Amino acid sequence: MDKSSASTFRQKKFLLPFLTAAIAMLTGALIFILPPPLATQLHETTADQYQSVTVTPEVTVELDERSAITVTNSEPPSVELLMGNTYFDSKNTSVDAQKLEITVGDVRFLNMGASFSLETLRNGGSIAITDGQIEMNIGGQVRLLSAGQRINFDNQRVIDESSIVGLDIASWRR
Repeated sequence: MDKSSASTFRQKKFLLPFLTAAIAMLTGALIFILPPPLATQLHETTADQYQSVTVTPEVTVELDERSAITVTNSEPPSVELLMGNTYFDSKNTSVDAQKLEITVGDVRFLNMGASFSLETLRNGGSIAITDGQIEMNIGGQVRLLSAGQRINFDNQRVIDESSIVGLDIASWRR
């Protein structure tokens, strides 16, 4: 055996353990670098069924019949209204309640400690605020909505705006 073949054999002998150790170290590093995946819970109601979901200790969501939402376990949590009618009830204006993000299609709402009704309509939705304020991001614009307002919208713009009495908001709850 000459010198070149002996050194090649020695290099091959250490190549597999070295590669195995390198892969193990990279995998360990990726576990600490990559965030854990978001878990999403689906809450859904059928005909003649109503449901109450506690999103945070301060925010409860009530679902009308034939409604569906998803809630992420991220901090802060985010809620997506998939179909139907919901009523968001904020007990106070704590920091957690202010950060809750709600999505309907391409429209995003930031709950600033408000209680409000949100409903999906064809290619959009409707929001009616009982008390407090909501920030609405629609079509690149940001609007601040206050108590007593009802807004009908599609995914790009506000269609209709009117005032509403508190008793008319989410009348299915009574």
